[in-house]
Amino acid sequence: MKTIAVSAALCASLIACSSGKLPPESQATTVLQSSAGIYTGPLSTQQKLTLLTRLDGSAYLFYQSASASRPAVDDVIVVRNARQANDGKYESTQATRYRFVQPRRAMPVQVDIDFSHSPAVSGFISVPGDSADNVAFNARPAPILGEAPTLASVAGLYSGTANSLHGASAAQITVTGSGLLAGMIANGCEFRGTLAPSSGVTAYDVSVTYGGAPCIDANATVSGSAVLDESKLLVALPRPDGSDVVVFGGAR
Repeated sequence: MKTIAVSAALCASLIACSSGKLPPESQATTVLQSSAGIYTGPLSTQQKLTLLTRLDGSAYLFYQSASASRPAVDDVIVVRNARQANDGKYESTQATRYRFVQPRRAMPVQVDIDFSHSPAVSGFISVPGDSADNVAFNARPAPILGEAPTLASVAGLYSGTANSLHGASAAQITVTGSGLLAGMIANGCEFRGTLAPSSGVTAYDVSVTYGGAPCIDANATVSGSAVLDESKLLVALPRPDGSDVVVFGGAR
């Protein structure tokens, strides 16, 4: 069991970057049923991407090292809401990128995704005022797309890394067949909660309540999403005010 970040010029090679802006919001819809799901592919930073898009317009983009043997997360983008036109063009209206490599920071970003040529998906993540952090990607539906998420398939003990803007620590999460979740971070922070299959997408809804000190968010309850890829589990739990996020990447 395993324990426990380019150039805007690339935009020209991606359909999403040349597709223009979405029509006015009055002509847009919530995320289309055909676009909701899990996608994987390469980022222009030579990292790999796991993208989860949900029917309510929220999304999670996990950046991971392509060469790392463990499922640790380098960055995550949390899209709190977005809109999508009927032609498949998706545009975030509120999104934050959390960077877990130095310098650790949270920054507002714009996420544009083109689902119009699905199953091939392309996208561009732009950082206002900092083009050096712009990232392009291509992705396709993950093999798990279409497989119903079940508590039986996710149950187990996962060991890996918990990341936030405050640092990284080894962590473990246990999920039971009844959907109960418990975990511990190496600094002594314990948390408990629930995990349940999401409606309309092959992912999981997670709710966690942290214990007291030394947990950074002592006694707080947060909600987020989880993605299971065979034996690897990715969990993102953003603070309600968007100031930070706890991301777990582990394997059983």
